[in-house]
Amino acid sequence: MPKATRAQTLEFLQENQLPFTEVQHQAVWTAHDPTGLEDPTAPVIKNLFLKRKKTNNFYLCLVVGQKKLNFKALAQQLHTSRSQLTFASPSELEEVLGLQPGAVTPLGLLNDTQKQVTVLLDSDLSKLTQIGIHPNVNTSTVFISYVNLLKLVEKTGHQFQTMELE
Repeated sequence: MPKATRAQTLEFLQENQLPFTEVQHQAVWTAHDPTGLEDPTAPVIKNLFLKRKKTNNFYLCLVVGQKKLNFKALAQQLHTSRSQLTFASPSELEEVLGLQPGAVTPLGLLNDTQKQVTVLLDSDLSKLTQIGIHPNVNTSTVFISYVNLLKLVEKTGHQFQTMELE
């Protein structure tokens, strides 16, 4: 199945009445790469693609960027051990979300037609007025509200959990 392109992700947002602003920029490979988009009302968000070892349980974890994710605490909230929680491989990222490292985004959920991914949201995201996410490419960022991020996840048919991630 073809993977959702930038244009298709923007069309999805428009068709589902999820207002956004798009800014194009140089390629960004990590949450700490400079983009020229630094904005205190829309701080950097880390998008981490995780999995439970020896299973097909995948997690897309969105964390406010300045936080360091406590994997032990996250594993406890997921009722597993720290040793069972790991980063998914680049090939799993491509297979499940149709994305490359550096472009991990909730809009990749459009490619997860088997609904293998559960979204884990840092509770502090709800305090932000805008959240920047890639439209399946790392040379563009779309800014949406937290409420519309929740609607985006719901419209893709995925489950989400809000968690204390620090």
